[in-house]
Amino acid sequence: MSTTHEPELAFRLLGIWWRVDLDSDDAARASATEIARGTLGTADENATPRRRMRDDLVAAARAAREAHGRLLLLQTELTPGEPMSAMLTLFDDDRFRMSPSIGTNPERVLAVLEEALPRIAPEMAETAVRRPFADGEVVRAHRIDESVEVENGERFTQRRLVAQYWYPVPDSKKLGLVVLSTPLGDIPNALLAYFDAIVEVSGFRSAPETAVDAAGAAAR
Repeated sequence: MSTTHEPELAFRLLGIWWRVDLDSDDAARASATEIARGTLGTADENATPRRRMRDDLVAAARAAREAHGRLLLLQTELTPGEPMSAMLTLFDDDRFRMSPSIGTNPERVLAVLEEALPRIAPEMAETAVRRPFADGEVVRAHRIDESVEVENGERFTQRRLVAQYWYPVPDSKKLGLVVLSTPLGDIPNALLAYFDAIVEVSGFRSAPETAVDAAGAAAR
């Protein structure tokens, strides 16, 4: 008896990416602790940054899990010795299914999404554009979140770039959502180009396998 599998979205990622476990808070804390140690080392003077990084990752994993996320990756290096801070979250559930009346044509599915964006994501609707990926096009929308942070007694404004990519799942009315974000929101155009490059080489695969292509990624 054969089993039909829904196509899986796969990524080819360069640099160092770490997988954050989404199964539970305890599982997320264990993987976040490993990431903090692997990134910041085990020296006593880095105890506070490690704890902050661990707590931030546990909170991010909880938010992703509650929103039906199924993959959370953190990038810490772009190339050896060149730090990079970015996060990739993959969401895939029945909330992102279009009306049965629109059919399964990807162009139609994306067009209906674009019409609905003012209701789905009003804060990003005006930024919506089409971008290519391996199997066609996605809709990208983005925003910049600002918050006031305090470090070493100094207050500063943190700008975080959040880009959402909506993928039409082949032969279905369903959409996959990938969110790429970075605290480097002061240079949004450069980071959007980088995120677009990640999406451009992503694509769906018919057989169930890891969401990260081992040929192009160093996910841990």
